[in-house]
Amino acid sequence: MIAMSHADKIPVKNIYAMLCYAWNELDQSDRVLAGSEKFDNIYNLFARIYINGTKNIIKRGLHRYYIEEQAAVSTLKGKINVTESVKQRTLTKRQMICEYDEFSEDILLNQIVKATLTLLLKTYAVDDKLKHQLKKLRYAFSDVADIRLTKTVFTSIRYNRNNHYYRMLLHISQLIVERSLTTEENQAYTFSDFVRDGQMAKLYEKFILNFYHYHLNKKHYKVHAPQFSWQLDERVSLKEERLLPRMQSDIVVENKLTETQLIIDAKYYAETLLTGYRSETEKLRSNHLYQLLTYMQQSDFPGEVNGMLLYPTIEEEINADYSLREQTVSIRTLNLNAEWDVISARLKGLIT
Repeated sequence: MIAMSHADKIPVKNIYAMLCYAWNELDQSDRVLAGSEKFDNIYNLFARIYINGTKNIIKRGLHRYYIEEQAAVSTLKGKINVTESVKQRTLTKRQMICEYDEFSEDILLNQIVKATLTLLLKTYAVDDKLKHQLKKLRYAFSDVADIRLTKTVFTSIRYNRNNHYYRMLLHISQLIVERSLTTEENQAYTFSDFVRDGQMAKLYEKFILNFYHYHLNKKHYKVHAPQFSWQLDERVSLKEERLLPRMQSDIVVENKLTETQLIIDAKYYAETLLTGYRSETEKLRSNHLYQLLTYMQQSDFPGEVNGMLLYPTIEEEINADYSLREQTVSIRTLNLNAEWDVISARLKGLIT
């Protein structure tokens, strides 16, 4: 997908709410407020969320748990390691090697938060005022070891009721590491563009899918993102079938009461309509419409099947419906620059 070019006009609070839906972190949306101002780049957004989220962690107290330590000590505690003590000749210093559990804040969760604070401090695109706040917050992690962030550090994280308030920040840390961090130059990090990499397009799709998951009555609606199979007229070999493109839907909402299926294709583009080179008249992107029609034709839903192209907009709203062989294709826009209650009402109104 080509990313929307003027994401800088979307208020921070709206991007933050979209992240909360996309990552199923709605329980934290009221605890880690990102503010109401508009952001000029995605890195300032991450920095602002990280500042407020880290403040929340410090206020609650850095999470700790017991970790196993082994050290030469003068006062005996835990389990004495006689073999290692003899090997290191600690008795000459009136010490013994002991193995014991230490209730420590130097744990992986805090190490990742500290490393991300450091990473944001080294990012060119983060404002100096935000960097000043990041630097002050990092002092609270002075007893936490420095680690290098890699994709693998996130694989061993386990959340529970005692540490769940870290989850939103670590989602951002993982997003930065897996999708944005590219190079290190002169002790400063540069990021590949969040929007160019298609992250906003993916966020837009996931946000809408989880919005409907959360708000629609599960007794009446089924919300999912299935992969459609090609309804082939004759038997073909597996090798031949693999040549066909995969049909992965964005959002499918099935109304159990009316036995209708709505296939929503969420397209994150700067311009909903295009002007052709032969005409000044603005038109839909033909490949978007053809893709949606293909999904509708290949759906094996037993009831009525309709489709919708849903674009973001910050200016002109579009509401268009077309009847094609007893099926309806709708074109709708979602103003991401509006107040959140307006966005919410718009999305609900598209379904109910």
